[in-house]
Amino acid sequence: MAKVLLVTGHSYQDYSVANKEIVKELTAAIPDVEVDNLAALYPDFKIDVEAEQQKLLAADTIIVQAPLFWYSMPALVMRWWEEVFTHGWAYGSTGTALKGKRIVFGITAGGPTEAYANNVMGITDQDILNRFRVSATFCNMEYLGGKFTGGLLNDGSGVLTDEARKAIREHVAWIADTIK
Repeated sequence: MAKVLLVTGHSYQDYSVANKEIVKELTAAIPDVEVDNLAALYPDFKIDVEAEQQKLLAADTIIVQAPLFWYSMPALVMRWWEEVFTHGWAYGSTGTALKGKRIVFGITAGGPTEAYANNVMGITDQDILNRFRVSATFCNMEYLGGKFTGGLLNDGSGVLTDEARKAIREHVAWIADTIK
């Protein structure tokens, strides 16, 4: 069975409702998935590069699940990518450590999915996902795709609406089906 690494890193994980639920459901849907919660491991942003590289080497498939922050991933997830995916290791003439590793991205947003799909936000969901595709393929990884799910704004109640629960189930099902 393929080894799956789920990387997440919500800047405000204590207040997260949707992403917590997505991670919970992904761990239920994917047997033996290893969860790499960057916010819990590195609240000081001091990433153990060697440990993170070893996790990536051990994985066959990587899922990066994060909320959309300023039209990208949260700072900690981006820092993880910047520090761990190093020249000579992940890319460059000798950087072949991740060659052939499968990767998929799950991105959530507070704004409605349709606002991104229809370019109301000035950028589309596919524009956002394309950034991650390009980074993954630059590292010779097999990009399996990305799932963008909007409409998951935390209203402060800590309660997911029925509509949000349905969107989360679809998000998780898409990722689980994609990595099979």
